[in-house]
Amino acid sequence: SDLPYDQFVQWQIAGDQIEPQNPLAWMATGFLGGGVFPTQLTETEFEKTRYDELDDMVATTGVAFLGLSIGCARCHDHKFDPLAAEDYYRMAATFERTIRSEKTFDLDPAENERRRLQYDAKLKTARDELAVYEKTGLPKEFHEWLANEKIDKNLSKWQVVTGEISSSGGSSFQRLADESYLAQGQPPNQEVVTFTAPLGKPIAALRIEALADASLPNKGPGRAPNGNFALCKVEVFVVGKDGTRQKMQLSSPRATFEQDKNSLAVASALDDNASSGWAVDGQIGRDHAAVFDVASPSSVAADERLQVELSFTHPNPRHAIGRLRISVTDASAAVAEVGEVGPPEEILKAIAKLQSQTSDERHASERDNSADWQQGLAWFKSQSARYLAITNAVAEIEKAGPGIQLTTVLVSSEGLPHLRHHADDRGYPHFYNETHLLRRGVVTQKVSVVTPGFPEVLRKAPTSAVSTSEATSEPNQARRQLAEWMTDIEAGAGSLAARVIANRLWQHHFGKGIVASPNDFGEMGDRPSNPELLDWLGQELVEQNWRLKPLHKAIMTSQTYLQGNKSANDPHSKLDPENVHVWHRAPRRLEAEAIRDSMLVVSGELDSKMFGPGTLDQNMKRRSVYFFIKRSQLIPSMMLFDWPEHLVSIGQRQSTTVAPQALMFMNSQQGRLYAESFARRIATDNAENTVAAAYSTAFGRKPTPSETKVGVEFLARAKELRAGAEKAEAERLAIADFCQMLMSMNEFIYID
Repeated sequence: SDLPYDQFVQWQIAGDQIEPQNPLAWMATGFLGGGVFPTQLTETEFEKTRYDELDDMVATTGVAFLGLSIGCARCHDHKFDPLAAEDYYRMAATFERTIRSEKTFDLDPAENERRRLQYDAKLKTARDELAVYEKTGLPKEFHEWLANEKIDKNLSKWQVVTGEISSSGGSSFQRLADESYLAQGQPPNQEVVTFTAPLGKPIAALRIEALADASLPNKGPGRAPNGNFALCKVEVFVVGKDGTRQKMQLSSPRATFEQDKNSLAVASALDDNASSGWAVDGQIGRDHAAVFDVASPSSVAADERLQVELSFTHPNPRHAIGRLRISVTDASAAVAEVGEVGPPEEILKAIAKLQSQTSDERHASERDNSADWQQGLAWFKSQSARYLAITNAVAEIEKAGPGIQLTTVLVSSEGLPHLRHHADDRGYPHFYNETHLLRRGVVTQKVSVVTPGFPEVLRKAPTSAVSTSEATSEPNQARRQLAEWMTDIEAGAGSLAARVIANRLWQHHFGKGIVASPNDFGEMGDRPSNPELLDWLGQELVEQNWRLKPLHKAIMTSQTYLQGNKSANDPHSKLDPENVHVWHRAPRRLEAEAIRDSMLVVSGELDSKMFGPGTLDQNMKRRSVYFFIKRSQLIPSMMLFDWPEHLVSIGQRQSTTVAPQALMFMNSQQGRLYAESFARRIATDNAENTVAAAYSTAFGRKPTPSETKVGVEFLARAKELRAGAEKAEAERLAIADFCQMLMSMNEFIYID
C-alpha cells in the first residue's frame, strides 16, 4: 500500500475516530489491542491488569513511533531521558476507555452488491414460479387427483389425529404443518400431557411419534438437557358426550428403538411403575415411534372423543417428549415406523365429500370455493411432488442467502461491546473511569487523578493542537488528538516520528540503522552515525507527503546502496572495520518469512492470494505473513531462522547461524517437496540448459562457465547413483537434487 505514513500512524492510534466510515482505519486500531491480554483473573487482579494493558499501549506506541522508552517512566521518572512519570500516566489516560472489541465490515461492497442483486433476481424468479403454480397448476393437479385417486386405500394407513392438547405442568404446544405438536417454554420437571380429539372410526392400534426438532436440546426428541425423554405411562380413553370415560386396554408394545430391555423399554409405558418408561438415549436427535395394540379393536362413535394421557413422571426432571404426533389405524399387526401417514380424519371427510360431488361445469365453481375444497387443497400441498419441489427450491435459495461476505476483525475503541473475557462473570470492568498517577506503578498507591496529555519534552509552542496543560478530559477525543499530535511537524512530535521511520527504512535496506538502536533514540540509545543524513531523510519523507515509496526509491538508487562488497586491501577496512559509515555492501541474510517465501516462489508453489484468515498449518502455500502466532504452537521453520518474540516491540531481529538451518534445506520434507516442484519448472532435454534455468530462477543470474561445468557433472553423477530407476525418473530426481543444492547455498538466502 502507498498509504502515507502519517495517516498510517494516526489510524493505528485513532483510526476509528479519524475515518469512522473506513473499515481499514478501524482495522488498524487492532494495533493497540495486539499485546498480552490474560483472561484468567481474580478480582484482586482486575485493576492491575487494566494498568498493564494501558502500559502495553503506551510503551509500544512510544517505541514504535517515537523511538522512546517511555514505558520506563511507569514506576518513576525516567532515569536517563527527560520523561516524567506524570508524562507516562497522562499518555496512559489517553487510552483510558479504549478496549478490545470486534467489528464486522463489508470489505468488498461492489462484489457483495453484485451477489445481493443476483440473489434477489434468483429468489424472485423462484417465488414467481411458486405463485403461478399455486394459483393454476396446483388446483389442476388436485382436480386430477380427486378424479383418479381411490381414497379408501388411505384407510389402511396411519391416520394422524388432531385435536386439543394440554399439560398439567403448564407447557404450551404449537401445532406444526405435519400435524405434530411442539412444546413451548420452559419444561416442567414432571407433567401429564392430555390429548383429546374427535375420531368416529374403529381403532386397532395407537402410535405415538417422538420427533426430533432443531429447537430441542441436541435436537431432542426429548426436552431433557441431553435430548432424552421417559414416557412412563400411556393410557387411552373413549370420552362420551356426557363426559364419562371408558378405558381402552393396550397391549403388544413395540418401538423403533428403546434404550434398554428393562426399565427403559417401551413395555415400561404400560406398567404401574412411575419411575420407569420408554426412553431412547443412544439415538438422540432422531425420530422415534412407539405402537400399542388395542386389546380388542374398538370403535369411537361420531359423538365420542378419543383421549390419550401421556405421563412423564420419571425422577430425572424435564424428561418429556418435546415434539409429538399421535395417529391411529384400523389395520391389524401395524408396524412401528415413523411417518407413512394418511390424511387426518377431518381431511378424509372433506375429500370424500368432494369426490362424491358432481364435477360438471355447473357445480365446479361452487365446489372449488367451498370450505371442503380449501381444506383438501391445503392438505394436498403436502402430497404434490411438483409443489414440494418448487417450495423446497425457494427454501434452499432463502437458506443459502445472498452469500454476502463480511469480515469480523479485532478493533480497539470506546463504546463498543467488549471482547469476551473469562472473568466477565466476576465483573471484570475492562476499563476504569479515571486514571491515576501511581507511586512505583503500584495500583494501591494512587497519588492523583491525571488527564490525557503529551510528553512535556516533545511539546512545542501552543497551537491549535492540545498541549499537556490543555488536554481534554474526554478520552475519546484525547486519542484522536494524540494521533494528530504524533505526526504534527509544527507543534507535535512529527519531526521525531519522521526520523524514526526513516531510520527503520535505512535499517531494512542496509541491515543496520543510522541509529543502531531503532527503538531507542534516547540517552541510552546509540548515537546516529550520520545525523545530517538522518535529518535529510526525515525531511524528505515529510516533503513527499509522508509517502514511503519515494524514500525507498531514493535509498535504493543511491551510490551507497549500489556498492559492492569490500576488497581485502581496501584502506577503509582499518578506518571503519565495523562499516558504521557504510563504505561497502555488507551481506545480509533474509528474514525467516522471506526465506520460506523465496522457496515457494522458485518452486512455483506460492499462492499469491491476499487477505483473509491466517493459519497454523506450516504446509500452507501462502506468504508466511499469514501464519497465526500461537505461543504454544510456533512454526518450526520460522523459529529456525530467528522468528522474533511477537508480544513486544522488537527493533531489530537477531541473525544467528546454527546447524539445523542447513538441515532444514537438506533433510526436511518441505525442502524436498519445494525442490521437486522447482525441478519440474526448469527441466529441459539439455543438462546445460537445465543448469542455466536453475541459476536464473534461484539467483536471477546466469551461471559462470565453471558453475555450468560443475552443475552438468553434478546432474550426471546424480543420475548414475540412481541407475536402478527408469531413465526419466532418474533424471527427474537428479534435477531435484540439483535444485535442492542451489536452495541450500548462501546466495539463495543472503542479499549480497
